[in-house]
Amino acid sequence: MKKILVGLLTIIVLLLFLWLQINVFNYFALFGVIPNIGIILIVAISMYAGKNIGAVTGFIYGLVFDSCFEISFGLYTLLFLLMGYAIGQIKGKFALDNKFSLPIIVAVTTIIVEIINLIFLNLKQPAFDISFLYVTKVLLLESAYNVLLTLLAYKPLMLLGDIINRSRRAYYEL
Repeated sequence: MKKILVGLLTIIVLLLFLWLQINVFNYFALFGVIPNIGIILIVAISMYAGKNIGAVTGFIYGLVFDSCFEISFGLYTLLFLLMGYAIGQIKGKFALDNKFSLPIIVAVTTIIVEIINLIFLNLKQPAFDISFLYVTKVLLLESAYNVLLTLLAYKPLMLLGDIINRSRRAYYEL
């Protein structure tokens, strides 16, 4: 029963983050930049639960995200799936109790995801003008925004990671 509750808790947190992304953070743009809190969640879960759960979480989050935003259907599903898997691969190489490990990984991941997103957006709409200043502004501001939100959500994310870790051996082995 405890295993099912942990799985349900993870799904509820995932849906909460999606709801916040769609209904709250879309209206809190700083200098025209909106944070991508899905990156924060997927990085945190991948760091604690590993590559398999990270990839599954990324896939589910990306699929629902793509369904809500008609940017390029499948792009975020693939990006978040690969991101969850890759971050899960480096899981043991960072001290999870260090308060700065998670924000640094979130910042780097945000930059990588947004560069790939801008490349695909440019391929889809060749007339889309991307200046170096615009790209730098978006990358730095979104990374800073995500890092700030990661620091604010650090304790709840670590609590979720701890809950997942405690039940992982029994429930999350794929």
